[in-house]
Formats: sequence, structure tokens, C-alpha cells
Amino acid sequence: MDIVAFEELTMVSATIAPEDERCAFGGAIIQTGLDTNRNGTLDGDEVDASSGQVRCNNTQPAAASPLISAFVAGQGMPTAGSSTTLSVTATDSSGGSAVSYEWFDVTNGMVLAEVGSTLSVAIPADAEPGDTFVYQVTVTDAAQVEQVRRIVLTVSELNVRPVTTVSTQSHQIFLPDGLAAPVDQPTGDFDGVVFFAGTDSIPANQQKMGNRSRRDLGGFAAQRRNFGFGNNSREELDNLRNSISSRNEYTLTNIATAVTRACAVGRYSMALENATSPTDLTRALVELVGLSVDPGALGSFPDGLPDEVLAALYEFRLSVCFYSPDDVVVLVSLVVDAVKEQYEAVTSGVTDGTNVGEADAMREQQTDEFVGTGAGGLADFLFVIDNSGSMGDEQDALSQAASAFISVVTNSGLDFQIGTVTTDRQTLRGVGYTNDTTQFQDDARPGTGGSGTESGIYWAERSLLSTALGDAEDGSSTLAGYPRTGASMSVVMLSDEPDQYSRYAGSTFDPNSNLFIDRSYPVYSIINEGSPGDYDDLALATGGSVASIDDITQFPAIMNAIATNAGGAASLFQLSETPISSTIVVTVDGVSLAEDSTNGWQYVSGSNSIVFRGDAVPSEGVEILVSYQYIDDGEPASP
Repeated sequence: MDIVAFEELTMVSATIAPEDERCAFGGAIIQTGLDTNRNGTLDGDEVDASSGQVRCNNTQPAAASPLISAFVAGQGMPTAGSSTTLSVTATDSSGGSAVSYEWFDVTNGMVLAEVGSTLSVAIPADAEPGDTFVYQVTVTDAAQVEQVRRIVLTVSELNVRPVTTVSTQSHQIFLPDGLAAPVDQPTGDFDGVVFFAGTDSIPANQQKMGNRSRRDLGGFAAQRRNFGFGNNSREELDNLRNSISSRNEYTLTNIATAVTRACAVGRYSMALENATSPTDLTRALVELVGLSVDPGALGSFPDGLPDEVLAALYEFRLSVCFYSPDDVVVLVSLVVDAVKEQYEAVTSGVTDGTNVGEADAMREQQTDEFVGTGAGGLADFLFVIDNSGSMGDEQDALSQAASAFISVVTNSGLDFQIGTVTTDRQTLRGVGYTNDTTQFQDDARPGTGGSGTESGIYWAERSLLSTALGDAEDGSSTLAGYPRTGASMSVVMLSDEPDQYSRYAGSTFDPNSNLFIDRSYPVYSIINEGSPGDYDDLALATGGSVASIDDITQFPAIMNAIATNAGGAASLFQLSETPISSTIVVTVDGVSLAEDSTNGWQYVSGSNSIVFRGDAVPSEGVEILVSYQYIDDGEPASP
């Protein structure tokens, strides 16, 4: 009897698009079978259905693009018995819309009947807080290119604010209540979500009086690569900022740049050459810093509103979370400057860096309990002011902003004292440490007859030396009794020249090993950012921030930001976990308080604390509960 042998062949049954759940750079599904009719190819009835094997590419293939550009859960933290809608935006590999959708309930191992781009999900009434429900969508186009993406829903307690969840290739991103993510999301080389806010989207109980419009705010959250530039969050933030500011139509002034647990966060004043709507500006910034490939291109983009406001000045916030060269998350918010205070809670919730987790990260519930003391804590400040010949205008601007600084600190209920020295000596100015506004305004103008050898770092260090802490001598602040026992110490440095530490010390300064870090003294540097030096490195290493000295009209905003962050360092309400800030709910004796910078509470990410403002500063003995969800995903990203 003759033995007939058939050749075993392989075939690509589907191409996997980049940014897939299974393959970051895409790949293919390979199947095998016997060529029984010996025609040199596998026909449908010859394929072994059980033989499918995923093979991933090691690098990004030329001209390959993902199918999915947005995957959003309208309510990413639903409560038991509620419902939410999942929506996908996708295009086929040739740029069209001939795609099909297959939905899968991962939690229950069940293929769902829905075949459209949206899925309505009902959370069981008996679900417990912390329960998770995972859903998966497979998008396939006419050329049999497919992409798989998952999203995780975590059941929330009733006392946590809702968020929108965005699923990118590697991450979950949580956006605060009050943002509207249009159903028609961008298509093309984009992996994330675009959102807007205005009177139509902010919940009624969060709205304030003000000259606002239907769309005052735009922004996006996106995952991309570093394209060979920055090697950490700070470097990539600088790279993206430079990509924007190098354009003639945009002028950026740095109000505050800081490094948080996972991200580098920048807050800027953005002046435009021509007045532009939030929608058009959002699209322009997506094309500049939000695309997932380079070079890349957008397809469609959400439409603007017919009556959308045009503005030439915006508050612009940019946050960059760096996980690897192939995994960078970019968060952007931009709001018309005239109404920026109305959207403070939303913009900080988008970009403070607390809202990005790994794709499979778990979210946990936490409630921290405190008892009111009737005060806001002790806060000491040391200002170090450049008194060289070029600093007259800057000193005047600082003096004029002093009252706004003290107002913010006072409104936090802090017991504060401010001392001032210069960049050429440690002698305290005026009466020494003071809480008097007029005295601080005078101290902030030391004149311009000082030495041209400026070192704010050296003289701040000398002023803070303490024999009780192991130093050889006591500095001027220590001799005056500062910092006080139990008080935070924040150092603010103002100079338009690089620091010349070695000219006084005879050795170089190490921004990563010094008195300020050892004693937890955050440094805030208002400097000429174009000059290399240690001021910016020290500020970021200590958990402070960097701001630009170039535009003195922005000094009130800069001082406001410093006062807010420094108030956090003195806060008595330090949280036990790092929250997703937009989920926080604060109650005092059972009454919920508003998130408000005037009469309410604020979350300060740099110190992971709650600061109360104005009438909301808790009385002695009251019960304070801070409830929130946090991301439990192991190690933070590289700062």
C-alpha cells in the first residue's frame, strides 16, 4: 500500500496592528495545516483551527498604524447597580472605516452579542466596592488586520467622585468629572482621548459664577514614544515644551515645573500670535506633541462649536509620564486664561500625575481619618533674593506680588513666618523673620548694589546650618530660631544668573546630596531658564518647582503656585496613599466640602496632602474624612 504524505504549510491568518494588547509593535497570527490538494497553499478547509499562534514584531514596522485611536469608559468607576458605556474609535489600515467589532466579557469568559463600536455595561446590584469587570474589544478591518484592547472597570463606593477611564496600549488614564469626551474621537496616529469642558459639561454643583462659555477648555491624554529624545519624564517634558515654544505663534512662560511621583508636570502661560478656539488649539497641540508615530498624521477630529470663544491667552498645563522610550504618556489641558480659576479642579485633576496606571493595575479604596486642630500648621519661608545690578525690575515685581503670596498662605490657616537674605550674604533683612506684609514687601527689595558673584544656594545653606543637626556652626536663620519646632521650611530663590556656589565654597554643589534634601526643605527657584545651573536641579530634586523670571507680569501667578505647594508641605492632613486626585471626597462632621481654592479644600500632589482654605479650615475637634481611590500598580515611572 502506498503511503501518501502531505506537506505541512503555514499561513498568516491575520495581521496584528501596533499598540495591541498582545504585541506593542504589532505582529501576526500564524496558523498551520496540511496541503491535502497539493496546490501549494492552504485552503480554508485545510487549516488547523486550533493552531493559531501569535508572533510579535520586535520593532515598529514601516507604515504600520494601529486601528484603535480611542477606547473610553464614560464611567470608569461605576457603583453597584449602575451602568456605563464603552466606546471605541477605529479606522481600517487603509484609512477608511470598514471595521468590525467583537466584544468579550473577560471576567465571565463570554463572547457578547454586540457588534458595534459601543457597548452598554450593567454592573450587578450585588457587586462590592473593589470588584473589577474586564472587557475586551477586537477590531478587525477589511484587510484582516486586527487589534485587541482591554479596559478595567472597578466598582466604587458611593462617596467617591466619578471619573472617565481611557484605555491606551499600556495604561489606564482617569479623567475628572466635568470633562466631555466626544463620541467622535480623533482617528489616525493617535492613542488616547480628546476632551473639552464648558458650561455644558461641568456639573451644576461644581459651577461658579463667571464669564464662561460652552467650551472654555480643551485637552487630551495620549500614549506615545519618545522618538529618540528624552530619557526620563523631565527631559521629555523639556523636549515637548521646546517643540511648542519653538513655533512663532506660541509664547510660553513657565509658572511652575515640578516632578511628582511618576510625572514631570509643567504649568505655563501661553500667549498666541492669533486668537484661537480651544478646539483648534487642542488639535494643533495633538499634532505637535500627541501623535503615536513620527512622522504621523491625524485623520478626523472632533468638530468645534459654532459659537466657540476665541482667545489669545491660555493657561496651558503639560504632564509627561515616562515609563520607557517606547512608553510615554502625555497629558494636556488648556483653558482660556480669563476663566482659568473656574476650572482649577479639572485642570489639576487632568495633569497632576496621579491619574495614570498600568493597563492591568488594580484600584483600591481608602478613607483617611483626621481630627481638626483649629489651625493649619506651621510654615516657615526663607527667601533668597539676587541683589546684583540687573535685578531692579524683578525685585519690584516680587514685592508687588508679596501681598498675594501672604493672602494665599493666610487663607490656608497657616501660622507662618518669612525671612529674607540675599545672594551675597546670609544676614537676615529687616527685623528678621516676619508675618507682616509691609515688612516682607520692603525685605523683597534689597537693592541692586550687591556682589556680582551670586549664589542663592550657598547663602541659603549657610543661613540654615545648625549645630543641633551636626553642622559646625549655626546660621542666621537657626540663630533667629527658625525653622520653628514642628514647622515646615520652604526656600524660595530669585535670580537671573546661574548660581556660583563654587566661588564661595571652593567646591561644586551636588543637587542630589545636600542639606535641603537631608532636612526635607523644598526649594522653589524663579530663574532664567535659559542659563544652565543648579537652581533648577535642586528645586526638582527637593520636590519644589521651577518658574521663569523672564515675564514679571506672571509673578503673582508664580507666587500663588509656590504658596499653594508650600502650604501642602505644612499641612496636617497627609494622605496614606497617593490618590487619583479627581476621586477625592472630603467631609467634615459628615458634611461634604467643595474642592475650592478660596473656601474649600485642595489636593497638593507634591506633598500628597489636603490643604483647607478660608471658611473651610476645620475647627478643633471635628471629624475629617478623606475618601478616594488609588492605583495599586507597583513601582512608579521614572521621574
